[in-house]
Amino acid sequence: MSIVISEIEIAAPVAKVFDLARKVEDFPKFMPDVKTVEVRERRPDGHCISYWEAVASLQNIKKIVRWEEEAHWNAVDFTSSFAQTKGDYKHYNGSWEFETEGDSTHVRLTVDYDLGLPLVGALINKLLDKIMKDNCDSMLKALKEKAEGS
Repeated sequence: MSIVISEIEIAAPVAKVFDLARKVEDFPKFMPDVKTVEVRERRPDGHCISYWEAVASLQNIKKIVRWEEEAHWNAVDFTSSFAQTKGDYKHYNGSWEFETEGDSTHVRLTVDYDLGLPLVGALINKLLDKIMKDNCDSMLKALKEKAEGS
């Protein structure tokens, strides 16, 4: 298993950034690597089940990854936890944290994953970690552009 952490500062209020992040069905509109997000269930208590299709890419390597995840969005402390319920990963979960920093918001996205590939060596693991980190960084950059631009 690998853990990837991405962080970014966004010049927007924490409530705005949190609201944009929890509207996962809008991600394909402004995140090029996210192809499909279909919300299958959403409750007022922050519980959300969604189906995802995203492109994991590094140079000429591209792979469509599909999964269903269950997330819990906490609008009181501006956090979220998520976990794959089924899909391409052997293990996939993580969290979002949104913290006020003056007039800005600090966002931390943590992903703990395992693609379940047998006999993957250290070099391939580093490549997979780079792909995941690049995708998380891209997601946060797109969220920043959306929050600061609207």
